[in-house]
Amino acid sequence: MPKKLPKYLRLREVTKLLNAPDRTNRRDRLILRVLYRCGLRVSELCSLRIEDIDFEEGTLMVRGGKGGKDRMVPVDDQTLDMIEHYIGDDTHGTLFMSARGGPLSTRQVERLVRDYGRKAGINQDIHPHMLRHTFAVQCLKAGMNLRTVQKMLGHSSLTTTQIYLDVTGEDIKEDYRNHPLPS
Repeated sequence: MPKKLPKYLRLREVTKLLNAPDRTNRRDRLILRVLYRCGLRVSELCSLRIEDIDFEEGTLMVRGGKGGKDRMVPVDDQTLDMIEHYIGDDTHGTLFMSARGGPLSTRQVERLVRDYGRKAGINQDIHPHMLRHTFAVQCLKAGMNLRTVQKMLGHSSLTTTQIYLDVTGEDIKEDYRNHPLPS
């Protein structure tokens, strides 16, 4: 039986999703961005602590990922700036809190992603793990090394990461249409 390929978003859909929260809603905008730009699992996002972010090195430490493994994930400058503005002077504690003051739950993040997907007009059910899939596909399409993507996702086996190579094959026609071929 053929393997089921992971569902992911096209770049235009990602852009719509990241822009769906109101500009003043820094928390939700940042949640979506960190899920997509860092390829985190929803549980990893919910347990992310402020002290796990190294602003100097441009990385965040994912502690106790799948299999209890820790890993270092690079973070782009714009996302780091957004985190810095979001946390203000805080230096400790959980990065993302719920409206009630406790840590954000995975279910709350799942609902948030689904609701913003609808608001963005994306015609499929969106879940946080889809942003992880999108991250992997876009990294590979951009030419990133498969082993690098494996490390950033925290996969113990390269075979697990290789499934995203098959997914990128779905985009061949679109890539061909958008490629600047000489006439």
